[in-house]
Amino acid sequence: MKKIVLLMVAVSVLLLSACNSCNGEKPKAMIVETEIDSLYWVNDSTIADAQTFIFEGVSPMSNNNLADVILTIETINLNNDGTYTITTDYIDEGIATQNDNGDALIIMSSDNDSTMTVIELVSSNSYPTVSFIMQEDSSLVKMGSDGKPVTSNPAHKLNVKK
Repeated sequence: MKKIVLLMVAVSVLLLSACNSCNGEKPKAMIVETEIDSLYWVNDSTIADAQTFIFEGVSPMSNNNLADVILTIETINLNNDGTYTITTDYIDEGIATQNDNGDALIIMSSDNDSTMTVIELVSSNSYPTVSFIMQEDSSLVKMGSDGKPVTSNPAHKLNVKK
């Protein structure tokens, strides 16, 4: 309906300009103001393109050891599944660096009127699935098998960098 109205306004302007030129007069400038609600023109080349989200920080590992972690998730947005790459530098275990990649499954649930987002990392290399809970500040905390964060230490989380 709004497209028809816009088309009618454009045709009217053209007809008025043509009529003015038939009388030998110069066409007069016309200003047409229209208000159109709920009509949006979007020219964003990133829509439906994969976005890259990078998280960095310290995360607890097995046996209460810590690791420096860089997690990169590529997805349309953090409400859609995507892929991941992770680099883990073990601080206490003596293992230099471990790299992994695979599918990032984004799980959103509603629990007692609060929304919880969980990111599950399913390895392409037969490593165990690792889960992170997204905090209110968009940081990630490793989740245990009981569905709760494995640590309450605020320094042991992955902070969003990009």
